[in-house]
Formats: sequence, structure tokens, C-alpha cells
Amino acid sequence: MKKFNFIVTMLIFYLFTLSFTGEASVMTSGGQFNTSLSAFYSKQNGFILLPHANLDLELTLSLKDNEQVRCDGYFFTDSVEGKLDFFWKKLYWMHRSENFHLSIGKQPISWSFGSLLNPVDYTLGAVALDRDYSPKYQNALEIYFPVNWNASLSLVTSPSGVDRTWKAGLRGRTLIKGFDITANCVQEDIRAGEAGEYRLGITAKGDLGPFGVYGALGYYSDGRAFSLLAGFDYSYFSPTGNQLYIQAEYLNIPSEILREVTGSIFTFPEEEEGNIHLFAENITYKIDEFSSIGITALYNSSAGSAILMPVYSNQLSSNSKIRIQGGILIESLQQTEDNSLKEVFSKPAYIFLEIGLSYNF
Repeated sequence: MKKFNFIVTMLIFYLFTLSFTGEASVMTSGGQFNTSLSAFYSKQNGFILLPHANLDLELTLSLKDNEQVRCDGYFFTDSVEGKLDFFWKKLYWMHRSENFHLSIGKQPISWSFGSLLNPVDYTLGAVALDRDYSPKYQNALEIYFPVNWNASLSLVTSPSGVDRTWKAGLRGRTLIKGFDITANCVQEDIRAGEAGEYRLGITAKGDLGPFGVYGALGYYSDGRAFSLLAGFDYSYFSPTGNQLYIQAEYLNIPSEILREVTGSIFTFPEEEEGNIHLFAENITYKIDEFSSIGITALYNSSAGSAILMPVYSNQLSSNSKIRIQGGILIESLQQTEDNSLKEVFSKPAYIFLEIGLSYNF
């Protein structure tokens, strides 16, 4: 993996040299500054107040012959250790042609298809509940082949970071009777002369009348387990211009991947085996052109736990936005036959409230 990182660094340095010697035709830059104040409460730790800030800086160099260098540096405050930290979200070179697209370096790799949760992604937990997580950004090589106007193939390989092993993924995509269909295979822990566990996935997405419907099937050789996802979304536009958006899905997944798929929101006891039942939903109401309210919910019926996350956002100006989000984790919903809902919600396992401001430039 160190050799791969060294090659990528040298390649990016070479391309930056080209940019400063006049080989780069266009240079664009931008970014986003975010600051927030979060309050947490848990049974174990009581109340905690944490300030946070991060700066996302993006730079794109357009070179000759359909080539680009894309950089995205992420600076953030570590409130726990009280220091400023940094990592590259993007640092890669990309070449586009009619026959293929090639990209090398630190880049976003995700096979999202519009679901709230994704049990068949290249890296599980890359995206969850419309939020990007660190596993999305990989030191990788990706080759994309456009077969025709409605079909494509993509091949990805990246260091796995464990005992100098690699992982590789192959994904095919096509359109069948109006449905977007994909099939993928991910081989984990590849080393010289042998390969580790593998995962298979199939997704489908399309429209049935006014509803958007989608689903996924997955197979995991580690444990010989299967996963199922089925979901829908619906949008209603009122005569006054307001919009109501509803999305809901059901998942039946192995308990071992619950933490990754939910972005670490839910965990499951290690001694538990087999599949679990998970429900996810998102409801968003657009109040006007600038503001909206919504709520996201997850319910693990196998463990009797649920989390509710209301959110309010308002576009203050063309490049500034305020966002207020809360959350409450309940761990005893299976006991509601003996306890009232009022008693259950009065003793939550976890509560948080976050107020954040963002500025784009």
C-alpha cells in the first residue's frame, strides 16, 4: 500500500508541475466552511458540549487531452484531543476518452443507487442516510467502460489496509424496460496467490406510476449470508409550490454488517447471529424555496431500538445556510406493552442537538 501511495503522490506532483509550466488550460477552486455546536447526552457520560469546525478546499486543474487533476483538502478540529487535523478527500488524476475513463489516486468510490442505506456498496458504510463517511474516499484505481448509451462496466481496485492486502470490485450497469439494473462483485483481502472473502450484489431502480421503487439483493461468502432491501419514494407538489417527499425502505441484513451499513448509528451484540430486520424512512417538507423541515427514523425490530432525527434547514443567502438537527435513541421499544410510550421516551439512551452554519465560496 505504501508503494501505491508513493506512485500516486509522484503522479500528482508531476501533474501539478505541468500546471505551473503552462500545460494546465483551466484552474477552478472553491470550498465550504462549516461550524457547529453539538450537545450530547448519554446514560454513561451525561452531558457533553462540543464545538466543531471544518474547512473543505477544492481545486481542479483541467489539463490537455481530456485530463484533470482534482484535489480536495479537508481541515477539521478534533474537539476530543483539542487540535487541528487534516486529510485528503480527493487527490487524483482522471483521463476521459470515448472508449474509457481512467482515474488514479484518492477519490470517492461509491455504488449508491438512491437508497437511504446500501448493503451492497463497494465499501459498506461509504454513504448512509444521505451522508458521506470516510470509507467513501479510497486510494484507488478505477476504469470505466461505456459499452453503449445505456450500459457500462467499471473496475475498481484499492489497498485494503490490512496486511498489505488489496480489494477489487467489478460492476455492470444497464437499463431494462425502464429499470436501472446493476450487478457487482467485490473481492476482499487479495494477496499473492490467494483471495479472501467476496460479496455479490444486484440492485434495481425504476418507477411504478407516481412511485419510485428500488431494491437490492446481496450475498456474503463470509458466513454464507444474504441481504434484502426493498424501498420506495414519493413526491407531492401542492398548488402553492410546497413539496412533500417521502422515502421508506425495509432491510433484512446479517447482524455483522449492521454497524457499517448504518454509519455506526446501530451496533449489535457480537454473540447474536443471523439476519436482523431494519426499517428506515425519511420525510421532508419544503416550506418554501429556502427552508425545509424533515425527520429521519431507523428502527431495528430485532433489538427493539430506534433513533429519530428531526432536522430544519434554511438558506440564509446564496452561499450561507443554517441547519439544526436533533436525535434521540431509544433502546426499549420492545417493552412498550408494560411501559407507556411516555415512560420509554422519558429515559432515552442517547440524545443530541446540533446547530450548524455553512458558507460556500
